[in-house]
Amino acid sequence: MIQVYKTKEFLARFAFVGDDVQIFEQALILKPEVIQLADGVRIDDYARIEGGSGLRVGKYVHIASFASILGGGEAQIGNFSGIGQGAKLITGVGHPFEDKFPAKLPDQDPYHRTRGKIFMGDYSFVAVNAVVMPNVTIGEGAVVGAGAVVTKNVPPWAIVVGAPARVIGSREKFGE
Repeated sequence: MIQVYKTKEFLARFAFVGDDVQIFEQALILKPEVIQLADGVRIDDYARIEGGSGLRVGKYVHIASFASILGGGEAQIGNFSGIGQGAKLITGVGHPFEDKFPAKLPDQDPYHRTRGKIFMGDYSFVAVNAVVMPNVTIGEGAVVGAGAVVTKNVPPWAIVVGAPARVIGSREKFGE
């Protein structure tokens, strides 16, 4: 099977791209000028990545097909981390008809979107179809189980599942 990647001209639009970065041709990347990709990052076909207010992706991170980082806020993904197929990191929330009622102020976002930040520590993983809401930190080495909805910070090396996500166990820290 032949793999087709984004062109060098496309990669030149990013704020920073490290060595050995792979972005497959069918990945949707919005606002690449505020996205930083460290060495060895892989973004699969059909992933949707929005730069929002800034996105930093650490070394050797894998973002699987149909995963999304969206919402207009900020995100930072730690080194050696992963985002599973269909998982969503939502950095901002709002409703498209909130501009009708109540009345908005002239300097407000027309969608009354609340923007935040998501931080994933090194060695963390967000599994298939999980959702991480704004203003959440996924601690170092933590795992978010398939289909979980994370609304609060996840401690380092914890395993969380469910909606809303709750801690069910922990992983051993590497080397201990």
